[in-house]
Amino acid sequence: MMVSERRYKSVRFYLFANSYPGRIIRSYFNDNFAERKTKEEMNWFCCMMYFEYNQFEKFIVSNITPKCPFRRIPMLLKIYLEIENELINITEDRLDKYSTVFEDYQWKLLSPAIERAAGNFLENLNDVEFEKAINLKIKKYQYIYYKIVRKYRLPTMRNIPFILRLV
Repeated sequence: MMVSERRYKSVRFYLFANSYPGRIIRSYFNDNFAERKTKEEMNWFCCMMYFEYNQFEKFIVSNITPKCPFRRIPMLLKIYLEIENELINITEDRLDKYSTVFEDYQWKLLSPAIERAAGNFLENLNDVEFEKAINLKIKKYQYIYYKIVRKYRLPTMRNIPFILRLV
């Protein structure tokens, strides 16, 4: 295995582990499987997603999130992680407020998460400048989000139900 391929896999798993789909899949494995069956299901999931089994097992069983493979995270990955963090925050907020099943409004979460992430990176602007800047940032961040998802072959919140059905 080449160094760049190893780095690609470590970055890919790091992004997955710190994402909304990673959190949902972790809770799914922890909640729904008995110990003996979990290993078979985790192995199947690792084969399906091209993850290393040992790394995935530490993530699920021991609750160990991988460390960042970079000394300084590139800005594109920071943006992706910020959007995923906002997805997690919005989901927790909505579950607390309405206590509905997350599948009912799951498709409505990405746009507000991108908007929040774009707002988090803007500083010290008046209202007119903020409106112009936020609209440009939202389009840019949406493009960056899907670019990272495509490049690293990461699951999105729309793929989670299909992935969980396969497991």
